[in-house]
Amino acid sequence: MPEQTYSIQQISELTGLSKQLIRKWEDRYQIIQPQRLANGYRVYTHNELQVLTTINELINTGFSVSQAVEHYKKKLAQPKQDDTQAILKALIIAGTQADEHQLLHLLEKAHHHFGVEKLLEKIIIPFLHEVGQLWCERAWGEYQEAISSQTVRDFLTHIRRQFFVKQDAPLVLGSCLPGERHEIPMHILLIQCMLRGYQTMMLGPSPAPTAIQSTIALKKPKIVLLSGSTDVPFTEHAEVIQKLEKLATGHQGITFYIGGAGSEKYYKPFKLQALKLSHSIHDILPTSY
Repeated sequence: MPEQTYSIQQISELTGLSKQLIRKWEDRYQIIQPQRLANGYRVYTHNELQVLTTINELINTGFSVSQAVEHYKKKLAQPKQDDTQAILKALIIAGTQADEHQLLHLLEKAHHHFGVEKLLEKIIIPFLHEVGQLWCERAWGEYQEAISSQTVRDFLTHIRRQFFVKQDAPLVLGSCLPGERHEIPMHILLIQCMLRGYQTMMLGPSPAPTAIQSTIALKKPKIVLLSGSTDVPFTEHAEVIQKLEKLATGHQGITFYIGGAGSEKYYKPFKLQALKLSHSIHDILPTSY
C-alpha cells in the first residue's frame, strides 16, 4: 500500500510554517529528507509532517529552533512507547463527560499523529467497542453514547471528503441494508478502501431497496458493500435481503459483499451465496489497486 505523501504547499498549510522556513530547517538541521520528483518538487511523508509539527509545537512553548531540534532528536533516540492507550483513555473520559469539543480535538490529534490507517485500527475501532460495552453495561446513558458515536461518524465523514483518490480509480459502493441505521462501520470500511486506491460512494442509513439498485445501474461500481450490524434487516426486511441476493446474482461483473454482526448471524439461515460474507477489509481488498 503506497504511503500518503504531501507537497510542500500542503505541509505549509498543515503546519502553519512558510515554505521558505521548511526548506531552511531541512538544509540547516537535516531533520527531514524529503524525496525529489523528476521535476525537482519535494514530496514529504506523513512522518516528516509529524516531525515538523512536533518541532513547531516545541518552539511555541518557548524552545529556540536549535533547542527544539535537539530535544526532538534526544526523544527520538529513546525507546518508543505506544501512546494509543493514552488517547483511548482520554476519549473515554471526554465521552463520559459528553464533551463533543474534546472528543473532536482528540480525534484530530490522533489523526495528525498516527495517520489514517492506524487511527482507524488502533483508536477509532477500539473506542467504538468501548462505547458499545459502556452502553450495554449501562455505565453510559443515551446522551453519552449518542454524542460519542455522532462525533466519530462526523469525523469519519470529514476524512472521506478530504481524501484524494484518482478519478479513474474503480468505484466501491457502500450501503447499510434496509432497516440498518448503524452507518459507522461502513464509513470505516470505505476509508480502508480509499487507502487501497479505490473511489467510494456511500448511501445513507436504511436506504430504500430501489435506491441501491438504481445507484448500481447508474454508477456501475466494481464492488458493492452491504452492512448489517443488527438483526433488523433480517427480521423485518427478509424479503429485501433475498431481492439483493437475486440482484447480486444478476450482476456477474460486480462483486457483492455483506458484513456486520447481523449478517454473520443470518448468512447461513438465509442461504446467501452471491452476497459474499466478509469479516474485514482483508476479505474484500487484500491488496491495493
